[in-house]
Amino acid sequence: MRKSMAGDGPWQAALRRATDAAASRLGSVDEDCWDDVAIRDIIAIALYALQVRDGRDVDDVSWASVLWWLWDDERVITLVEESIPGASAAMASAGGPGGSADPVVARWCWLNRTWDPDAPIRRRNRASQWDGTLQQLRGRGEELLPRVEARWEGMSRGIANGLPDPAIEICTHWAAGAVAAALSAANGGYEIHQRVRATAGAFEGQVGYVSDVGWEFDDTAQQVIGPAGYVVDFDDVQGTECIDAEHLASATDRRWPRRSAGSLKDGPPPGLDDRLAQIPHPTCAEDLDALLAQAGNPQAVPEQLRQVIRAAHQHHHVDVRRQASPRPHRVTVQTVLHWYQLTEHYQVDPQSRAEVWEVRVNRHLHDEEPTCSLALDRKEAEELAARLLRAS
Repeated sequence: MRKSMAGDGPWQAALRRATDAAASRLGSVDEDCWDDVAIRDIIAIALYALQVRDGRDVDDVSWASVLWWLWDDERVITLVEESIPGASAAMASAGGPGGSADPVVARWCWLNRTWDPDAPIRRRNRASQWDGTLQQLRGRGEELLPRVEARWEGMSRGIANGLPDPAIEICTHWAAGAVAAALSAANGGYEIHQRVRATAGAFEGQVGYVSDVGWEFDDTAQQVIGPAGYVVDFDDVQGTECIDAEHLASATDRRWPRRSAGSLKDGPPPGLDDRLAQIPHPTCAEDLDALLAQAGNPQAVPEQLRQVIRAAHQHHHVDVRRQASPRPHRVTVQTVLHWYQLTEHYQVDPQSRAEVWEVRVNRHLHDEEPTCSLALDRKEAEELAARLLRAS
């Protein structure tokens, strides 16, 4: 195994190795892309933490071990903050993750910071109209204007670019996918989108594409074993199927993205439009009842307004704003406008609609039990959202 090059410290070695792994899935790592940087840095910090914990060279840390730790962000947090000096303390400050002279801790803070998805777009690799406007204002003696940070630090972003949540929550499974690809390739496994054929079992003879890789997780050894199996998208089978690795062989008869003419997935599944049409659409009354049932303050909606909404023609929902604060007081506050169309043909008239504003609080990107509060207008909802952020 390749050892760290002369003058190549552990963090630089971790970045180098993580860059290679991320590039195997992404094609390359663009330092001006938030997605690429987040995926690469999550892999790098896991590598670095394992070499600290185990007292070994970065290049001796196995991908099988890294992938086990990348099961989810909570597992990564445990590894990093129990292994890297200063990482836990940096996250414990009242203001959340801040700057650090230690480059590793600084990157950990970056991975845990929250973002403003409504900040101005100002690319760091080129001038923008906002830069010129700000410069003009400063030239007029407005130097004391607060400097507004560019959205995503001036990087481009494609993954979940409407969310304020930290990269460690959003991109850990993307980082795991890159490591899984590197480990699968090293173990002679199949790649995502590779053409395969079932050689045994219920789907023997079927041909399709690999859509995911499965592993056996050895919690005692804290590493993965495999690939143990694959999720396969067969041409003539509805949906996908999990197939053991030993029941697959490489197929070269057809190539991505074409499927054989007339196969099940050559076009939309039969009857898809009919099935979609049969999906029940809740009435305005049902929608309101569901909203009231999950709210902590259903009494905020008076009975008279409830009756108006229950008699409405259609309901609509708009995700207005998301704000977040980082650990140690992690919270995401989402403001949603539920508006109900009172007439059959909607007119741009305040009297033709009724509104209920929902403020939803999550403690994690994948929080399955968010708390909800209701308000009757935008101002009340914004004040409620601000209080909930401060309280966190």
